[in-house]
Amino acid sequence: AFFRRSIAMDQCYECLGDGVHSCKIDHTLRLNCRHCRLKKCQKAGMMRDLVQAKREIKSDKGKNSRNSSQSEDFFSPPPEQPGPSNYFDQFPWQASENEMDPYPSSPKIRKMSENLMGIDELQQFIQIPAGVDDFPDIFTDSDEIRSRMTSISEASAYVTGMEEEERLFGLAGLYTEQVINLNMRRRITYTDRLLGSVFDAPCVCPYDKADLKLFDHRTYRQKNRNDYTMILDYINRFPEFESLSKSEKTVLFRTAAAVDVLLDQSYYSQVIFPTEDVLVTANGEYLPMNPMPKVENQRDSGNFHSDEDYDRFKMLTSMKVRQWLHVCEPMKKLDMSLAEFSLFKALTIWHYNYYKLQCTGKQICSRQRDDIFRTLLLICDDEGHDSALIRASEIVLAVGIAMAEVHEMVTSYIEITVYDVLDDPILKDMLKFQY
Repeated sequence: AFFRRSIAMDQCYECLGDGVHSCKIDHTLRLNCRHCRLKKCQKAGMMRDLVQAKREIKSDKGKNSRNSSQSEDFFSPPPEQPGPSNYFDQFPWQASENEMDPYPSSPKIRKMSENLMGIDELQQFIQIPAGVDDFPDIFTDSDEIRSRMTSISEASAYVTGMEEEERLFGLAGLYTEQVINLNMRRRITYTDRLLGSVFDAPCVCPYDKADLKLFDHRTYRQKNRNDYTMILDYINRFPEFESLSKSEKTVLFRTAAAVDVLLDQSYYSQVIFPTEDVLVTANGEYLPMNPMPKVENQRDSGNFHSDEDYDRFKMLTSMKVRQWLHVCEPMKKLDMSLAEFSLFKALTIWHYNYYKLQCTGKQICSRQRDDIFRTLLLICDDEGHDSALIRASEIVLAVGIAMAEVHEMVTSYIEITVYDVLDDPILKDMLKFQY
């Protein structure tokens, strides 16, 4: 699909690497450098001359009924597939009709309901100068005119659909790049790696097993100021983020910080320990989950200096165990790719804020979450899943799990700060804001 789009739209890409060595292109990193991805397609034997730039539609179904039926199948979606907006209507709160996404969807998920042609385009098509009243006999056949009009209109819509697909794939690339940049900054902050090593390859995960430190409730801090700077840089490039008001940006920022804590540790756990039950926190600590840590009736075990020390252990460890059971394990079963996870994380942030913002902010959230759903469909299809719709639906359903746990996590941190279990002034500042 990528090769077809690139050739049909005559795309020219620039290499994101040093221009000498080809960038690494595999299943996980294929969205990073489209220049090298296109070169890899050509090396694999894909031929430019075999790509159709547009589909030729014949009006005489008797002569070419197969081409006609194929064209109808291409421009028509499979029956009973939900669009992005009505899919999200399955959540507890529903968006109104005037908040539905205004952008056109790609030809894979859009049905062409009308074939329209402007008068200028019609005159150019049938080569009639403006102001001429007499039509040659060749154009008195209304069926022939209608057939040619339909052919041009559908070909134009096909190109428009290709451009829309390219836009959505660009959106996937944007969110993936932001996650990679976030991972790179965590590698610099929380590991002992040499600074130059961060540029060896795109940072799919900031840690290896050797980088991890055992979870310690005494030294654990949710985030430091550098972490919040990373999150701010992460969301600053979100589409339409600059269109939000100051208070709306603040809400989105705080939500992104909470979602990042929850989802990134789930993804890191999946990547570093695919077959083991180990939770990896966003700051590079690990906590074995098999067997589950014991938190009840451990005060007299001899491992705690005081009642306050035990209370801190009990609250923090219980929270991590709950996050493992409610989020990490379900996400591990989904086994999301980097592109899928990047879209899933952004979708959770936008969808969570859809129910928190008002008016303009709510409309922006609606547009962005629907764009991400369409992008997920394309990515799932591009990655070769048997049913892109089912795969995308599974990922979207996991958003509800993440949203519920974000709420639980914020409640836990409020308790932690109220009872001074965790002395973290930055966390207190993040929690005290009311929209």
